[in-house]
Amino acid sequence: MRKTVLASFLLGALISSQAQETTSSSAGEATGTGGSAKYSIGQVFYTNTTNAEGVQQVNTTTWDGSESLSWATAGNWSNGLPDTSSEVIIPTGLATYPTANAAVSVKTVSLASGTSLIAESTFTGSITYHRNLPTENWYLVSSPVVGETYDDAYITANSIASGTGNNRAIATYTTSNDSWSYAQVAENNTFSSGTGYSVKRATGQGAGDLSFTGSMKVDNTSLALTTSGNGYNLLGNPYLSYINSGSLLVSSTSSLTSQTMWVWNQTNNSYQTKVTVDAFKLAPGQGFFVKANISSGTVQINEDTQSHESLDGFLRTETRPEVHLILSDGATSKEAKIYYIQGTTTGFDNGYDGEMFGGVENEFAIYTHLVTDSEGKDYQVQSVPDNNYENMVIPVGMNAASGTAITISAAITNLPAGIDVYLEDNEDHSFTILDNSSNFTTTLSKDISGTGRFYMHTTASALSTNNLAFNQLNVYTSSRNNLRILGAQNGTVKVELFTMLGKKVLTTSFKGTGVNDLTLPTLAKGIYLVQLATEKGTINKKIIIK
Repeated sequence: MRKTVLASFLLGALISSQAQETTSSSAGEATGTGGSAKYSIGQVFYTNTTNAEGVQQVNTTTWDGSESLSWATAGNWSNGLPDTSSEVIIPTGLATYPTANAAVSVKTVSLASGTSLIAESTFTGSITYHRNLPTENWYLVSSPVVGETYDDAYITANSIASGTGNNRAIATYTTSNDSWSYAQVAENNTFSSGTGYSVKRATGQGAGDLSFTGSMKVDNTSLALTTSGNGYNLLGNPYLSYINSGSLLVSSTSSLTSQTMWVWNQTNNSYQTKVTVDAFKLAPGQGFFVKANISSGTVQINEDTQSHESLDGFLRTETRPEVHLILSDGATSKEAKIYYIQGTTTGFDNGYDGEMFGGVENEFAIYTHLVTDSEGKDYQVQSVPDNNYENMVIPVGMNAASGTAITISAAITNLPAGIDVYLEDNEDHSFTILDNSSNFTTTLSKDISGTGRFYMHTTASALSTNNLAFNQLNVYTSSRNNLRILGAQNGTVKVELFTMLGKKVLTTSFKGTGVNDLTLPTLAKGIYLVQLATEKGTINKKIIIK
């Protein structure tokens, strides 16, 4: 059911950080002996009017941010400080955007796509925020204002697509069965603050703005999570400014399976894993997924984590050592990231390691398993220590169909001088250096799903099958009664299992086939030592029986 529903509709996309240029025009129109000047921003028009005596009745003033971030600084406005009669325009393309430190009362505010506004006190007035959708694909969005409704009029005004029957392309996510609930003809619903939605513009409409009109949210946001189904909850940024994802994940860690969120990356049509250490900025109107743990809980979004950003958070430049493994079939590219960070371990580090999104079928994907104690989980982000490079071998997993011509390349940043990246292929016993001029290519002779064939090495010396590292073997329990060994491609492997007190509880052997499963006896919960002996040597691994 999940595959059918989610595969039939792409789940969404990152909110575009590319702000649409706002058009403005002015024209004089005779009104007795008075007149008017019209201004447009997005799809909303504003007018300065004067009566017959030339007295201005409505004040339109535009933010230019030429002096500071302060809303209360007159020099930041084209027509003086806004007051209760003001129609305020905040245009795109500026270096600074306003923060209101004291109470504000205006008639209206219109914000162009890519802008932001922060209020540190009360803020009274009708606010319209425009978010540009640059394609007709699905997007994940949230309302950055309180009180906006979506009905037939809203759907028409925003060029929302129509689907089968009465379905309209605004949808909430149902956690219990990982499916979508679409808006229906003649329904009247309200965008819930902090909730994410999937939306899509109608075919033939091209790029355009999605608008939200309501009041400004100026308090903290607490969102109850649903733990049914697979536990994925679609949330969203409820503010008119950027929020720090790292702060959000840390403040909600007890309610989440890990400090991980997933956002849609339209460039490669897949979900992108973000962990606390990424600390990127969620844009106004941006939706994202988190995964609830087995107990009830909430996600806390604090209003004091808001900020103005001149660049989208996903464009941040990192200085830490990183390797991004890129899998391509010529049409689609997928990515797995390895971060080298002081203080992390080769096991699981919450906020530093993030799994691949599991709410969809990942039929074409690349990922890694943890160097130690992986438990068979597929990680899109893995963080390891920034030393001991030559002794860390990272299992690389892949999902791809037989007959697919694939290329694996690497984007490498700030690795120590002399350290090279190699991809090992256990099937053809080859080592390929991955750099700016070299990558790995092959055509798959059979379907591949999981780890066991490919490994990533970082080393200062050239690699060959003669100096294959034993710690490439990966061991974990795929269930309480099954032990899985990855990486033993051929030859006989002897297996012995010991308690931490040294008692031997299993002795067996198998012929390596890349992925081997062994049935475990009934064992008490706890930590056990697995000893693997091959013709090349012996290696010890720890497992946990839960």
